[in-house]
Amino acid sequence: MNRMRNRFLAAAAALGLAAGAAGAQAKNVALASGTYTGRREYAYYGWVTVQAVVRNGTVSDVRILEYPNDNGRSHYINSIALPYLVQETVGGQSWKVDLISGATFTSVAYQKSLQEALRQAGA
Repeated sequence: MNRMRNRFLAAAAALGLAAGAAGAQAKNVALASGTYTGRREYAYYGWVTVQAVVRNGTVSDVRILEYPNDNGRSHYINSIALPYLVQETVGGQSWKVDLISGATFTSVAYQKSLQEALRQAGA
C-alpha cells in the first residue's frame, strides 16, 4: 500500500498536482506500541471486532476477536477473507484495505473496527 502511495505521490508531483492533492505529503506516524481493541462493528450477518498489535511503531499483527461464523457459509467466506485483510493491513500499515468481494459487510466492519484500534495507538 505504501508503494502505491509513493508511486501516486511521485506521479502527482511530476504532473504538478502534489500541492493540491489531498494527503500529498506522506505522514509517517509512529504508533504507540501495545495491543488495541477496536469497536464491535455490525456486519449484517454478525459482529466483527479486531485487535491491532503494534510493535516498534508499526502494526505487526491484527487479531480477529469476533466475526460472523454462526453458519457454515459465513464461516467459510470469512475464513478466506479475513486472512487477506490482515495481510493487507500489516503489509500496508493502514486500516484502508481493499474490500473482499463476497465478504463486503465483513470487510467494511473490519475496516471500522481496525480504524478505531489504530486511532487508539495514535494514528
